[in-house]
Amino acid sequence: MVRAAARDFIGAVIDLAGGFGAPAIIGSMQGRHGDGVTREQALDWLRSELNQLGPRAHAHGVPLLYEPLNRYETNLFNTLADAVGFLETLETRNVKLLADLFHMNIEESDPTGAIRSVGRHVGHVHFADSNRRAIGYGHTDVRPIAQTLMEVGYEGFVSGEIFPWPDPETAARKTLESFRANFAG
Repeated sequence: MVRAAARDFIGAVIDLAGGFGAPAIIGSMQGRHGDGVTREQALDWLRSELNQLGPRAHAHGVPLLYEPLNRYETNLFNTLADAVGFLETLETRNVKLLADLFHMNIEESDPTGAIRSVGRHVGHVHFADSNRRAIGYGHTDVRPIAQTLMEVGYEGFVSGEIFPWPDPETAARKTLESFRANFAG
């Protein structure tokens, strides 16, 4: 019942976003294992749902995005490489990775190496500093990450998923400045 409701919700998001040419994201809704659900069962359920939802997104001409989260938010997949290993077990090929620099700061020992190793699987990037603030308010060195994205031929979108700190206008301005400084070419 809960899975069916979640599938219906994500399906509606896919239909709405897809109508605008935008992908839907499976992030925090991916769940976790535990409390009587084994890891294998959780992954089987996730695989089944992604195999159903991926083609639905494809019908709109967009990928479905799967976002590896940090260990405090899920115990399924926390690194890009682990997530790609799972995505390769899917029947659908329309599920891509969302590489979120905030989560990668926690889980990846080498963010540029992680992106380099899975580059063709990346479908979207969340550009956020180590503290989920705009680039420049934390300690993430984004220049090599941006360079690596360009080197692997990434042509998708990069968006700021950040806190509106110190205020929304300043956060938006800093995000645009970081895009210009790191992706101007």
